Formats: sequence, structure tokens, C-alpha cells
Amino acid sequence: MATLDDVVMADSQDEQYQPFTLEENINQLNAIDKSIVELMAHTATALNALTTPATTKTSDTTGEASRPPALDPASQKDAFRSATNSFLTLLHSIDVRMKRQVLALEEVGIVNLSNAQRQESPNTGTTVAPKASPQPNGVGDVGTLDVGWLNSRSTRVEREMEAEAWQDARELLERLKAKQTAENEG
Repeated sequence: MATLDDVVMADSQDEQYQPFTLEENINQLNAIDKSIVELMAHTATALNALTTPATTKTSDTTGEASRPPALDPASQKDAFRSATNSFLTLLHSIDVRMKRQVLALEEVGIVNLSNAQRQESPNTGTTVAPKASPQPNGVGDVGTLDVGWLNSRSTRVEREMEAEAWQDARELLERLKAKQTAENEG
């Protein structure tokens, strides 16, 4: 699905490779941002196609709830299929454009995505670990440290969440006590 914000790539091999300018990269990121909003609209359309309308109270003299409009399963299925296809097409477009942006970041040295695999030593034939690098590799490793592993060893988040849960429980009990006191007085 081509949009007006897409950059047309030249087919000829004669042209010199020209990296995108900072302005072009920012414009492309803005276009991706707008596409993500469209993605959410397609999601809402798909979910609305699967949702049955709720009954509403009417102000007539009987006080009965009005019946929901008759559902047309075929049109709901078509709307869902159309929204899903649009969603997946747009998602693929966003994925491709985001990969381009990541590669541009790697090109200017902001991220390092090289996958330094274990290599065999030419003299001994044994495998040796690659030299540690202080540069992040894009998968959470910095040097020989795995940041995810380090973060999982911390109990700070768990303690903060427990404190929040206790605070919520205290507030709930205080509200219940106040409500019970008001009922007993009244």
C-alpha cells in the first residue's frame, strides 16, 4: 500500500547512493506515526464489526428497553475482513519503514546491530567468545552484561508494586469503613 509519504526508490544502478537527510528521516518517522493512528482506526473498525449493539432504555410509557437493530452477519463479516486486511497491509508497511529507520540509525552509528557470533580460533580450532564491546548490540546486551538479566535480579519494581497494592487495599478498607459508619448513623 503506497502512500504519499513513501520515498520512491530509483531502479537504476548508475545513481550514487545517497543516504536520507535528517529532515527526510524525521518526515518518515512522522509518516509512520500517522500510520500508527490509522492502524488504531482499523482496529476499532474491526472490533466494532464484531460487537453487538447494546440495548438502550427508551422514554416511552412502557419503560421497556428497545431492541437492538437487526444484525446482518454477512455485512459484519465483510466489514471485519476489510478492516483486518487494511490493518495487516498497513502493519506490514509500518514494519518495513521502521526497519529502514533502524538501519539508518545503525548507519550513523547510533545503534550497533552486528551479531558477533562465537567464532573458531584459527590456531586451536576451539570456539572463543567475541571481544566485549561497550556499545549496545540492539538486543539488550552491553559488553558481556545482559541488561535484562541484571534488571530481573532487582526487587525494586516488585517492592513498589506491593506498596501500591497495600495502599490501594488501605484506601478500599477506609472507604468501606466510612460507608458502614454512615449507614449505621443514618
